[in-house]
Amino acid sequence: MSTDAPLPRKIAFGWATGEVGIAAYIGITMSYMLYYLTEAQGIAPALAGFALLVPRMWDAVIDPFVGAISDRTRSRMGRRRPYLLIGGISFGLLFSLIFQLPVTLSPMIKVGILVALYMVTSTAFTFYDVAFSSMAAEMTADYRARTLLVGYKMIAARAGIVLAVIAAPLFFASGPTLAAGFANMGLAAGVLMIGTGLWSFFSTRAAPQITRPIEHFSLKLEYEALKQNRPFLILWLVFLCQNIAVGATATLQIYLVIFVMKVDPKLVGAMVAISAISAMLATPLWIRLARRYGKRPIYFVSMSMAVLFTLPVLFLPAGWPVALFTLFLLAGIGDAATQLCPNAMVPDTVEYDEARTGERREGAIFGTWLLARKFGMATGAFVISLFLSFFGFQSGADATGQSDTALLGIRLAYTLVPGSMWLLGMFVLRYYRLDEDQFNALRRQMADDRAERKAEPD
Repeated sequence: MSTDAPLPRKIAFGWATGEVGIAAYIGITMSYMLYYLTEAQGIAPALAGFALLVPRMWDAVIDPFVGAISDRTRSRMGRRRPYLLIGGISFGLLFSLIFQLPVTLSPMIKVGILVALYMVTSTAFTFYDVAFSSMAAEMTADYRARTLLVGYKMIAARAGIVLAVIAAPLFFASGPTLAAGFANMGLAAGVLMIGTGLWSFFSTRAAPQITRPIEHFSLKLEYEALKQNRPFLILWLVFLCQNIAVGATATLQIYLVIFVMKVDPKLVGAMVAISAISAMLATPLWIRLARRYGKRPIYFVSMSMAVLFTLPVLFLPAGWPVALFTLFLLAGIGDAATQLCPNAMVPDTVEYDEARTGERREGAIFGTWLLARKFGMATGAFVISLFLSFFGFQSGADATGQSDTALLGIRLAYTLVPGSMWLLGMFVLRYYRLDEDQFNALRRQMADDRAERKAEPD
């Protein structure tokens, strides 16, 4: 099956299903991990933030290396699918162990165990995530088909996030203590991650592949190739800004809902999930608009929406859950495009790199791409933990036990940190120029070059 032919919907949907486990992993770790440590385990915000930062940074740093490994993998299953099998099973199993920490241990011992477990889990997750994401550039080489393929992936991502953020609070209440509830949640999430990973693995056994593995590895050459890939570098910086904003928002959302807006804890899942639900419903519309008007213009519009729907939180009175619910809903509509567009644009930079170097390094490019996501989210989450500590947030205390200063700090962090990052990302995006016409010209150039090489006498 050619990569220029339409990708069968069965394969596209099956591959996209693997994103459900990824989204559940990201949704739980970003939305509830800090809350788990401060409220269920009683660890101070700054110490908890540091405990999460170390493995998240490790996860981000190894992404390009894992990508380079997958670029050079040779197997009967292709370059990427072995890691869907091994990584999908292992990261789900390891993830469930993170939430089995005994509450009776001292905070420092808890932190040590958590850092070790989280680092191992992150390594397994990276092998799965990088290989899975790289397949978007391997299964189809068509500019518009990639938008549709990534659209399926984003719908699956929203489904995973919705499932995770709605179900997690239900599990919180399923045990005699909050920690026991988190333990139950970890087990259920692990099963989901393994199941969706295996589904993606088996669904893609007949998927087309662009298989031109790189023979030799040179870290210097990899770095130089990425550095000279101008469209990728610009897009990477935009995506980094975006994920600092997303990491800050996702980490702080539950604190905003429970402590500032004083929403009934039973409604937390619905409040947090509404953004993902509206994003999932809006994604087909954004796919249509991006294919008609271009990915970059739609990306810019959606980033503007992100800024617009963040600022009102600074002034919204407590006790107005319907207004907050509406803001989350509207923000989710814009968020659908801020995830769709850059993830549909980055596969195009693979062709830009191949036109320059003659080699395809999807793994290295997507590994570095995921570094932006993970490094950005880790940075955003860590900044939030510092905000909470600076403004005097008290771990383990309920809404009535928090000072006005702590509540103000939550509002400020929720608006200023992501808002400034979205604006910076919009500024950088102005310099991205790889549109559909340029992309198709690159493909024609590469086809001509390959034809010339074949015509040359041995």
